[in-house]
Amino acid sequence: MRTALLTAVHALLNDPRLRGTLDVVRLAAVILLAKAPATSSCVEVKYRDLAGWLGCSISHIGHTVIPALKQAGVVTSITKREAGHAVGVELTLIPLKEAREAGGVHPLALLNVRDLATLLRLCEAVSCPGWAPVDKPETPAGFMADRQGPDAATDRLAMVLLVLKARDNGRVRMASGRVVKGYRRADATVAQLLGCEVADAAPVVDRLVGLGKAELEEAERGRLRIPEVAKAWARARKTTPPPAPSTREPSNGVGTMPPTPDQGACPRCQEGTAGDGDGDVLVLAGDGWAQQSFDDVLIGQSESAFRDQDASESASPQVNEGFDGSSANGSAARLHADHPPVADLSGNCAGDSSRFSGSAVLGCDDLREGARAREDQLGDSSKLRGAADTGNSPLRGEQRKQQASRSSSGRTTFGGPLSVPEDLREALEPLAYVWSRLGRVSTGRKLATAVRLELVRLRGAVGQERAQQALACRLRRRLDRQGSRPIQDLVGWLLQRGLPHNPECWSTMCDDGVRMDTGGPCESCGCLVGDRRGLRRAVAAEVAACYPQLLPEARRPLYEQELRARVEQQVAHELARREAAACQREEFDRAVQEQKDLLRQQEEERAASPCLQCGEPQAAKTCPFCAFAAQTQRLVDEAVDIVLAMRADLDDRDAVAALAEQVERDTWTVVRKVGDDIAAGERVARLHVEYERARVLLAQRRRKALASLAGSSTAQAEAQHVRRMVLSRTWPETAEARDRAELRAAEASWRVAYDLLAGLLSDLHRCRATVSPDPRPWRERLDERMAEIAERNANLVPEPTGAP
Repeated sequence: MRTALLTAVHALLNDPRLRGTLDVVRLAAVILLAKAPATSSCVEVKYRDLAGWLGCSISHIGHTVIPALKQAGVVTSITKREAGHAVGVELTLIPLKEAREAGGVHPLALLNVRDLATLLRLCEAVSCPGWAPVDKPETPAGFMADRQGPDAATDRLAMVLLVLKARDNGRVRMASGRVVKGYRRADATVAQLLGCEVADAAPVVDRLVGLGKAELEEAERGRLRIPEVAKAWARARKTTPPPAPSTREPSNGVGTMPPTPDQGACPRCQEGTAGDGDGDVLVLAGDGWAQQSFDDVLIGQSESAFRDQDASESASPQVNEGFDGSSANGSAARLHADHPPVADLSGNCAGDSSRFSGSAVLGCDDLREGARAREDQLGDSSKLRGAADTGNSPLRGEQRKQQASRSSSGRTTFGGPLSVPEDLREALEPLAYVWSRLGRVSTGRKLATAVRLELVRLRGAVGQERAQQALACRLRRRLDRQGSRPIQDLVGWLLQRGLPHNPECWSTMCDDGVRMDTGGPCESCGCLVGDRRGLRRAVAAEVAACYPQLLPEARRPLYEQELRARVEQQVAHELARREAAACQREEFDRAVQEQKDLLRQQEEERAASPCLQCGEPQAAKTCPFCAFAAQTQRLVDEAVDIVLAMRADLDDRDAVAALAEQVERDTWTVVRKVGDDIAAGERVARLHVEYERARVLLAQRRRKALASLAGSSTAQAEAQHVRRMVLSRTWPETAEARDRAELRAAEASWRVAYDLLAGLLSDLHRCRATVSPDPRPWRERLDERMAEIAERNANLVPEPTGAP
């Protein structure tokens, strides 16, 4: 049941409508799921009660939580009013309603009455505000009820998910894979559960540990442990009645015989397992209903146990309740499974096999309680050979070696269940509940690679944002077609049926008759269906017009013959069209190849051409020396422009020109100071050194200019504004918040400095592009212009060849 509840909660939290919402909204959705009845999706709740569950104020429920749920499309609401004031609301959980209406194997649709009751009791044990109704048992407050105020909903949601994932000793199964440097594996585990970044999950872990609700066991590589879960299981073991002692004598001091049915050693056998009595009915409402505690959830019957420990026909039938003292690691079988009423055992106890729990013979010196008699004696008897072959036994409190096991589907698995890769969580959300059945890590990697390749193709069709959503919709459609039949082979189903693109028309957006970009029906498929219907109607009308005297039954063979001829004609036309398209494609490919050959020829000719500046042969129009010199000149010009933009008065053009000449001369002096040994050496070495010096000089001048502009009044005003905005969204104001505000303010000042420098350089370029006006008077310029025209006309008059 634990796996089913965790899968259902994650399916709800991973709903696209809940992504990006506040944690208090997500926790409210989980609470509504736990309080939902098994027959409908409507939940009536008061603002005061929901505020106690979430650890916030009543006004926050009415102004933030309920509107956010409605805006996200997660719930529909009907407000309940008393004396004109809203005191409660009737909410309909849309994801649960849609899952139940669709049916199939959706995790939310598989929740039954017992699952919802267990989830509600678990949430009460964690986050319940507590109440004491009249004439009814009191419901104690959850151990997280005292956590209120800012981030309380985040801590409560994290604790609910951690409790669902915790073992009986309180330890939480850690997330696999690499952990970001500077963070703990516990931070990565909480980040995986909450669906957030590791940096955001680290404060959650620190708060839970600081409140004493969680523990970090440094000796076990930072394992996260929930003490309340361990205490609840300890109380469950203490309150569980131990099996009645056997009345028969031990056989050779080795083991004990099982109790006979009339001894009543098994409480479940005494109550009967047929399920036809009143004790099998779970009362959830009415006069006989009473709120159970968290311990009752843990020590209930097999139907109230976690689902992965439920009794089934394929489970090992001989499992007893263990004994009160338990084993050294406290891992004796605590949840009783169904078994036949009569079982014949050999003379050895259950300790002969590491697969069954049992008890040691009383009075066996100082051995562990899970050891057998005479286990401390030497020798290689045939009775002890079975224990020697099994290696370490969990009954002795030793760590069992990892062995291949059989999954529920009969396949061999190695290690724990696999989890869906983080980057494919949205795309594989419909298959999250069956992905854990993959037995090998290599199989999971192979399927993940196939899914990523399909996502690459989908990104080219529908874009980066909708690729994973389109693939998830495709998998969901294929699962719905599967119906109630389970997926036996996930690898074959995913590669052959789930992933392949199946267009039903000529459109590349069509997939199973649905457009991948909009999610609506494909219009192209509708056009094809309309064309086929129109063809059949036209053929029927023509046959009826040609043979009006025949009955419809007699015209049917003629109709089918004519329809077949029309279809064959269309097929032949389509074949001819495809052949023509293939010919056009060949011509296009031939033209493309000719263009490539022409470009290659032009490139070869350009490579063989000499340098345009120095005439160096085979230089592709620019030799390395001239290229270095051109790049160095460009860097020097940029360095000069930075100095002019910071120091020159752009209104005085003469001053700008004089300053530019001086700065360029000084810059070249610095760049060409390369040393006598390099200046006397190879030319390419000197040019390379000059280029590097120019690049370093440009970087220095740009850095100094930006630092100067970052300290300007404009940049400081923007930094102060950003600092004030960052601090206004943080409460209370801590040292970490102030440091973050200073970092954001510094980034803002540097952004303003970059903008200011770009503006100054733009003004300088605009000043250079503008033609300066002639300051002389108009009459003087006009006389000069007339003299130039007269001189040009005189040059055009030919000289005389002789006297008249």
